[in-house]
Amino acid sequence: MAKLLFIDDDPDVHNLYGSFLRRRLHCQNISKYNRNSVTACENGPQAMALLKENPNFDLIVCDYCIPLKNGGDVWKYVRAHNPEIPFVLFTSQSLEELPEFDASFHGAGNVWLKKPAPPEKLLQIINSLLSEKTTSIFMS
Repeated sequence: MAKLLFIDDDPDVHNLYGSFLRRRLHCQNISKYNRNSVTACENGPQAMALLKENPNFDLIVCDYCIPLKNGGDVWKYVRAHNPEIPFVLFTSQSLEELPEFDASFHGAGNVWLKKPAPPEKLLQIINSLLSEKTTSIFMS
């Protein structure tokens, strides 16, 4: 079953997308590990600590503008320590505005999704990336 890491400092984003994913995942508590789970955090150091503690996340969804370390720092950490984890950059910035996301970001397992986006679009991307690894665990 899938474990997702969702990184964003905006409580409204957590509420909207977390609620949507919780319904789709049929989890009772989005911040706890279940068979299918979404773990949410608010900044780069928290994300890196979670990845160090539990390197078995199946997918990461990360905003760029997060406190202390940005989404680029998180992406570099993931590529250095867990390169097999698919990474969704979910941000209002374009890739052209973010120099650390060079041509290497455009490889398999990396997707940029512009905010705001319908939760269904995020779910579609998550399912697509996970289906490359295994059969999708999300219910449509």
